[in-house]
Amino acid sequence: MWKFISSGPRVLQRRLRAALAVVALTLLTSAPGHAAVEYVKICSIYGAGFFYIPGTDTCLNANQILTGQFAIARELTRAATGSAMATALVNPWLPDGTNYAVSTHWAVFDGQHAVGAVGMVRLYRNLSLSAGVALGLDQGRLSTNIQRTVTEYGVAIPAQSWSDIRVLGRIGLQYSW
Repeated sequence: MWKFISSGPRVLQRRLRAALAVVALTLLTSAPGHAAVEYVKICSIYGAGFFYIPGTDTCLNANQILTGQFAIARELTRAATGSAMATALVNPWLPDGTNYAVSTHWAVFDGQHAVGAVGMVRLYRNLSLSAGVALGLDQGRLSTNIQRTVTEYGVAIPAQSWSDIRVLGRIGLQYSW
């Protein structure tokens, strides 16, 4: 302790300031004894199942949230399937002296699979026509904890699964020199 006091007035002032700062921060950041709990307020203006978003005057139905979650998940898999199908449509190369070419490809993007086939035909000298088609399997599954139902056999969790075949086609002219 004597070393603490005898280390000089400037050092002593710095240490006292640091100790006061630690004490002040501890007092300011201490948690209150009783935390405020905000319960969900029911909004009966539009009917059953509506509630206010906490801290706002916005009235919302849980079914709207559920529908929105499923719609977003569905659009994300459709976009990934579209990217896989576009990747599978690779234009074939038509070497000199040939008149026809065929190209097939399989592609995967974000877990979605697609297969494509493209054909090319030389129409006249440097002018060629290409056409292709791609098939993609748009599949997905989403489950949510919104609107769980408790039954005597367990808890039913809303889920949605989908599996669709999507088709993408293209046709084009190519002039090369």
